[in-house]
Amino acid sequence: MPQQSRRKSSSGRAVSAKTRRMPTKQKVIIFILVTVILSMLTFLIVGGIQVYRVIVSPRGNVEDVQLTSHDKTPSKHAGSVSYYVLGLLGEQITDPTEMLSIMCWDRKQNTLNILQLPQDTYLGETGQWAVKRVADVWGNPKPLDWCASCRRQVEATEIEDGKHVAVCRTTITKMPGSASQDLCDVFNDLLGLPVDGYFLFHQQALVKLINLLGGIDVDLENAISVNNIDYKKGIQTLDGDGALYYALNRKSGIDGDIDRLVRQRKVFVALFQRLASKSKNSLTNSYIGPLMNGSTPLRSDFNRTQMVDLIVEMNSLAPSSMTAYVMPGRSAKVGGKTYFAPHPDSLLSLLNQSFRPYVGALTKDMIIAKELGSGNVSNTRRQVLSEIAVEQSGVVVTTTTETASTTAKK
Repeated sequence: MPQQSRRKSSSGRAVSAKTRRMPTKQKVIIFILVTVILSMLTFLIVGGIQVYRVIVSPRGNVEDVQLTSHDKTPSKHAGSVSYYVLGLLGEQITDPTEMLSIMCWDRKQNTLNILQLPQDTYLGETGQWAVKRVADVWGNPKPLDWCASCRRQVEATEIEDGKHVAVCRTTITKMPGSASQDLCDVFNDLLGLPVDGYFLFHQQALVKLINLLGGIDVDLENAISVNNIDYKKGIQTLDGDGALYYALNRKSGIDGDIDRLVRQRKVFVALFQRLASKSKNSLTNSYIGPLMNGSTPLRSDFNRTQMVDLIVEMNSLAPSSMTAYVMPGRSAKVGGKTYFAPHPDSLLSLLNQSFRPYVGALTKDMIIAKELGSGNVSNTRRQVLSEIAVEQSGVVVTTTTETASTTAKK
């Protein structure tokens, strides 16, 4: 007789072996195993996504990474005063800047004070910048310590043994630095001034804009010749190339640079006069628009609409309400090189008197300038710009292209 495949229950009913109840202990063990397996799968999936983001995102979504931040005018004072950096870049991106200044616009009084920095201005030994001279900052931004997992710059206090110890233990890498961040830090930290915007001209951008405007009128101290065009001493209408030559030409040394800074005032006050006389529509369509659409647009954190709005806002400023200064300082030798070292006491006095309306006085610990050198402190070359401004009535005929300009005097 075949072996019985069924057994009797205590009540005599037949029960299949396949439908026997699983012991509770076995159920618990299976439940735990399933939970562990699911958790491991979840961990692997999430971890894989994070690894993918670390590897791919820095390349594909660079625009999402916030590399720059700097001090701006506090919101409670923003309607009273604004600060803008104005500069002229070198011929190549890594070349020294040819002009750097900061403008303090007192909106209540409708006055503009301008502080010009000599090229050789000394930045100190803080390690905050990759260079020691202010003219070299833009072309040589300091590399950033970067956490790929957190997708942000990491401060030195967060790094230990080359890893981001404060958060994720990710190995720190280097990210290309931000030229605009480092430049704004010069004005934030060296001078203790906020920066609400910056406007840096490529040399050919300056040439192009001046040509679009029909030239600028400048009172020349001496005759010059540019591109076979002779400009006599006195008031002359310069085309873009002539204006660039006049702004760049200099004698050697720190004194030669300071003399050039004073001369550059004539170019930029004339440029402002020309722009301020234009309507918002023509600024947009005939001047700022074409400039920003070209191959060498103005480097700025303002878009073209904001630029036009700012010019329109400032068009009531008269040269008689604009005053320019050169940073006070003196020559000093550091590591065998000659620099222009800001003089802390003189600088602090000038800043508090002319560049800190409404936002409170600075103290010595709020600027990083340290006294170097000996001898007399340089003259600030204070000048009200109505002393050098002339009526903008001349016109030059220009044919402006992306690479050159052809000019004929009328």
